[in-house]
Parts: sequence; structure tokens; C-alpha cells
Amino acid sequence: MIQEKGVVRQVERYRPTIFSLVLELPQIAELAKPGQFVHLKVDGAGILLRRPFSIAGAGDGLISLIIQIVGKGTELLSNLQTGQICDVIGPLGKGFTYQNADAVVLVGGGIGVVPLLMLQDELVKQGKKVPFFLGGQSHEKFPLPDAVIPERNISYCTDDGSFGIKGLVTDLLEKHLGENPSEIHTVYTCGPVPMMRKTDELCAHNSILYQVSLESRMACGIGVCQGCAQSVGGGYKLVCTDGPVFNGADVDWDLIT
Repeated sequence: MIQEKGVVRQVERYRPTIFSLVLELPQIAELAKPGQFVHLKVDGAGILLRRPFSIAGAGDGLISLIIQIVGKGTELLSNLQTGQICDVIGPLGKGFTYQNADAVVLVGGGIGVVPLLMLQDELVKQGKKVPFFLGGQSHEKFPLPDAVIPERNISYCTDDGSFGIKGLVTDLLEKHLGENPSEIHTVYTCGPVPMMRKTDELCAHNSILYQVSLESRMACGIGVCQGCAQSVGGGYKLVCTDGPVFNGADVDWDLIT
């Protein structure tokens, strides 16, 4: 874990409430692994608490984030200018285990796609074929820019059918599992809880291993405040330090908030 001053290199708002942020953070970028996150504060912005964001990509001394505007803090971040300074702690949390995974599938919902992007990059580097399914509410709220979809070979859908086919991303996963019943080793997923519950059902029914990245409100990001505890394995685990990635079968889905 490193605390580092990051220089803003790029800010791009490509949806009304979604933008990408690229920061120059050489030390954090060198250490970052798929599934980890950073805790970010803008110098002089008057916001006391840091904000946690999954790392979408890291390399060449840069990290990239994709952020959804949900309040004052994220709105301020969307208005950052090139050259401004952010105070960043990271990389934090335990990421995905993927080194020995053979046939894999990625399943993302909404802004939950973010940690899966860096994972896809690493899996592709290993020469793996990576089916990637992504769902969103609508075209206006879709978490990635249109041009990125074909570049990453993503199969996509929206709830209202305004972008891609109409339906749920778990419908795409269910169809894929039905067509490839014995070829899937591990599913990696992040998104809304109902989506991940359905993924849990599908993976359990097909006896497939799966890992989930849980999203939770957190204040400290380092396990001190205990504010991000979730029910995992019959007890409570901290999303910030024990996770955010867990074995999906260990998560008590009836108790997840």
C-alpha cells in the first residue's frame, strides 16, 4: 500500500453520469493487480472522506478509473482538469485469482464492469480466449464508450433494448453455459447484487467455480472503520481488506446488501 500524489492526465465524460479518469501514479501502477482498488481524495476540494474506485487499467506509470457520478464527491472528480493533483492510496484489497484458470467467462453489470477490464487484459496476455458479457440499464447509462465494445469483443445488452439486445446479462451467461456445458472453468463477475445472485444460481447449477467482486460503501479502505463488513462464509468479512474479491460460493447472498 502506497500513498502517492497523482497528476491528472485525462478526464473524459462519455455519458451524462459516467467518465474516465487517468492519473499518473508510477508506484501504484507498478503494483496494481486486477480486482484491486484505490482510495482517492482531491487536494483542496473540501471533501473529508476518500472515495474508493476499482482500477480499470494500469501500465506505463498510469492508472485508469471509470467513475459513475452519484453525489457531490464524484461530481467534483468529473470536473478535474489536466495537471491537477489527487492524493491516492493504493493498490488496496485482494484481487482476482486467475493464474491457473483455463476456460473463463467475465460477467459485468453496469459500473461493476470496471475491475473486469484489467482482468480481461491480463487473461488476454496469457493467450486465453475470454468471453465477456456486459449489461446496462440503457444506452445513456451504459458503462463503457461505444467504441470500446468491439475492441474488447464484448457481448452486451440493456434492460430497455436501447443498446444491444434487450434483456439481462445473466440471460447471455445462461445461454453461453448451455452451449458450452463442459468448457467453462471459472466465471468472474461484478455488478448489482440481483445480477450476482443469479450468476450464483447458474454457476452452482453447472458446478462452475466463480469469483465475485463485491461493492460496498467504505470510509477508511484499510480495515479500521469496519463499515464495509459483509456476510461471507457464515461470518463477516471486510470488503476493503478481505476482499473485494471473494469465492462466490462463500458469499451469503441472502444477507448481502
